[in-house]
Amino acid sequence: MDKKQFKAKVLNLLEQDVNGLTSKNKIKYMKKWIREYELAQHSEPVTVKPQDSIKVGILVQTTIRKIIRAQQLSEERIRLLQNPRYCKFTFDINYPFLKRVKWDTPLSEQRKINGYDLYWKEVVTIHNERYLICNDWCERNKPKFINWVKELEYEFTKGSR
Repeated sequence: MDKKQFKAKVLNLLEQDVNGLTSKNKIKYMKKWIREYELAQHSEPVTVKPQDSIKVGILVQTTIRKIIRAQQLSEERIRLLQNPRYCKFTFDINYPFLKRVKWDTPLSEQRKINGYDLYWKEVVTIHNERYLICNDWCERNKPKFINWVKELEYEFTKGSR
């Protein structure tokens, strides 16, 4: 297909009648779907190499940002990361990995547990929801975190085949 044929098909799509959508909204959705398609085609699993020199907090921060950008967290996985029991078993941390941000409470209060800041200041957005990430990591948690990332990587590569 050449450019002219492609353009004709896109214009034809824009001319189609879709209940409740203007041409502007059709373009908006098409752009969104193209971005999602491109991400799905080009995203690779996030891998983490055990590096003794890197501190666990920095490892967690950088790796989870990559995982979020690559859209590798399912709704189920996000639900589990908010569960304190799952996080204790999986990472041996004492608090939920993710904490959903509440709109009616200041962030400075939401970061605290028993008067201590146990979540990073930076808010992350996953599936249009805002979350805080636990910052209470020790070196003993590093192997468990690395294993969790490897499991996530395995599931991602298995699902993309």
